[in-house]
Amino acid sequence: MHIFLIVALSALPLIGFVFLFVYRTLSSRQSSEISLGQYSEPSPNKYRPMERLLREDDFRFLAGQPGFSPKMGRRFRAERRRIFRGYLRHLRKDFRGMSLAVQAIILHAAEDRRDLAAAIIRSRLLFAVGMVAIETRLLLHMVGVGTVDVSRVVESFETMQAEIRLLLAAAQAAASAI
Repeated sequence: MHIFLIVALSALPLIGFVFLFVYRTLSSRQSSEISLGQYSEPSPNKYRPMERLLREDDFRFLAGQPGFSPKMGRRFRAERRRIFRGYLRHLRKDFRGMSLAVQAIILHAAEDRRDLAAAIIRSRLLFAVGMVAIETRLLLHMVGVGTVDVSRVVESFETMQAEIRLLLAAAQAAASAI
């Protein structure tokens, strides 16, 4: 009987931590939700420079210049990767904002939008897979193997952006008709 009591009392702090973790996770999601009026669309060509940032053309040009050293080339590549990672952080943030905007559209829609919910899940999955592929290529680029192609991720981002514009226009038209 005492062993039961001891096990139950020792498990109590663990259960408390689990509840605290779940509470904090759920409360952070609520504070990060976006309403239709809060969505601000990123600039359409904001991520196009990423496509050129790690191309080999610039590195070959630099290597052909007088006074070039391998150390300079490594620094140049490292700086370009740092800038590229900054773009990736912003891309993730903007994609998350667009996903939340679509969630708000789904929640506020007059009819059931299962097709839209499935599309956003598919888009999130493809975006996540694309980001993992980019991170893997970026690691390979760090050791001097290959280059990083982000054109597909940028195109899917811009496609989702165009779809959101259409959805917001339809939602605003439906709201003004009421």
